[in-house]
Parts: sequence; structure tokens; C-alpha cells
Amino acid sequence: MLMPMIRIHAGWLLLLTVFISGVAGAQSWKPERNVEIIVGTAPGAAPDKTARLIQRLWQTRGLFDGPVSVINKPGGGNLIAWSYLNQHAGNGHYQLIGNLNVLISRAIGLSPFAHTDYTWIGMLFDEYFAISVRTDSPLSSGRELTARLLKDTGSVVIGVSTSIGGANHLSAALALQRAGIDPRRVKFVAFKGSSESVTALLGGHVDAVSTAVSAAVPLVRSGQLRTVAVSSPLRLGGAMASVPTWEEQGIRGTMTNFRAVIAPKGVDSASVKFWEARYGELAAQEEWKKDLEANLWVWNFLDAGKTTAAVNGYAQEVDALVAALGLRKSP
Repeated sequence: MLMPMIRIHAGWLLLLTVFISGVAGAQSWKPERNVEIIVGTAPGAAPDKTARLIQRLWQTRGLFDGPVSVINKPGGGNLIAWSYLNQHAGNGHYQLIGNLNVLISRAIGLSPFAHTDYTWIGMLFDEYFAISVRTDSPLSSGRELTARLLKDTGSVVIGVSTSIGGANHLSAALALQRAGIDPRRVKFVAFKGSSESVTALLGGHVDAVSTAVSAAVPLVRSGQLRTVAVSSPLRLGGAMASVPTWEEQGIRGTMTNFRAVIAPKGVDSASVKFWEARYGELAAQEEWKKDLEANLWVWNFLDAGKTTAAVNGYAQEVDALVAALGLRKSP
């Protein structure tokens, strides 16, 4: 009776040894010097704030005990930041806070980097888009907006930032296209930033604006704007709790401006596992969740594999939309 028991224990011991060896191998990489979190904006913008919160929580919560710097590389529509990241191919000490613009710029022909030219570490959260009007506007819903445009595509002028072909423009264009409107015939006006597009709306120079939800919230709270549709799959909270989604209004207009962590191309699996674990621990922090909630960003942590799969799907959708809008530039 002892021999079978010994064999069973020996078998488990072998499995345990293999498991421990596998874990040790996956965790064998660890940063040996300063880690850089790169953002393609100036200090104070949303990606910069996100990076600095990551830096602070890692250090104050003991999630990562090494030195971390936030490096701002603004300009060129993020191209400067993307180029800087990929100058360090295979190096796990560099990472960047990325979003939908990684895919849009490539689809339009403005960036030499495809989404496959990076190593995707993890998805952090989703940010959604809002269509807003002045509170005295006769347009009270996304349905009313699309109904007017179906009758006359030139009857509504929509402000976007920061460019035609940018995320705010594509979000609105997607919803209008799904409502049966040719978005190429709609009057979109591009401004340098959301603050300028909102100022134009309040001044009566445009009839509606497409912005990130977080940009509309302060003006909705103050009673200056009314949001008529959001691009989230489910209703948001806070100041947007009463705003219906495009889906609720019968239009398949869901679109996210995701936030993800990107490493240079060629970073090995051990480095990916290390950072995947650090971001998983970050995503579980209450302070992190509260910061997302305050900005109406939606918690959506995904590991590297699921992030890569999601981004592959988003890339196909963006390519199709850019082509339909005739925005792709000739090489």
C-alpha cells in the first residue's frame, strides 16, 4: 500500500517542480535600471495624468520598487512618441500609454507603424465619446440629430478635435454611417482642441460637438451643454447617467478610445509577464478605480493576450471606416 502512495507523491512533486520552474522562468526578467513611461502629449493632458498616476501608485503602494520616469514626447500627432518607443526595440524598460490614434494614424497613412509593430502589454480602461449640443438646442436626442441629417446632410455643423480623421471625428462618423447617413457629406469642422470646439458651440458657430465624454462633463454639470448620445455599450454614471447610448437609440454607434500599455516591438515574454502582473495589481487598487470613475472612464483591464486580440479587431474596424470615409492618404 505504500508504493502507490509514494508514486503519487513523487508525481505531484514532479509537477510542482515543473510549475515552480515555469513560474520562475516567466518571472526571471526584472528591470535593471530606470523605466520610462512615454506619453505623446504635453504635461497635464489626460494620457500624461494617467502615466503619472501609474507612477505614483506603483511607488506609494509598493507595486514596483524601481525608479520610474514619465517622459513627454509631444508633437507629430504622437509620431514622435511612437518613433522614440520603437528606437528601443526588444527593451522592456520602455513603455507607452497608447490609444485609438495608434490605429487611426496607420489606417490614414500618417504613421509608418502598424499595431503589429509594438508589443501590447495590457488594456487599462475604455474612454467613450459624446455628442453634445447647447442646452437651448432643439435637438434633444441622437435620434433627432440623425433624423435631421437624413433629411439634409448640410443642416447640422459638427465640431471635432483635433483633425478630420481623428478619434472624435471617426466616432461621430461611425454613428452617422450606421444611421444611414453618408458622413462624407456632413459638415465637420476641425479645431485644435476640445476646448476650442466647445467654445465654438457655445458661440453658435457649430450646432454640435463630438468630444471625449470627460471633456463634456464639466459643461453638462454647469448646464451649458446637453449630451444627446454616448458611444459606450452601456450607460455611464455621474453627470452622464441620464444620457442614452447610441445603441439605446437604435444605432450601432459603440466606439472606444481605449487606453493600453504598449512596449517596443520584440520585447520577450518574460518582460511582458512582469509588466502584465504589475498592471494587474494596479488595476485592483481602489484609488485607481476611483480616478477612472471620476473621469467616467470604464475599468476594463485585459491581459496581454486579450489586449492583442481586442486591438486586432479594432484595427480592422478602423481600417474599414477610414476607407469608407475616403480618408486614406496615398503613399
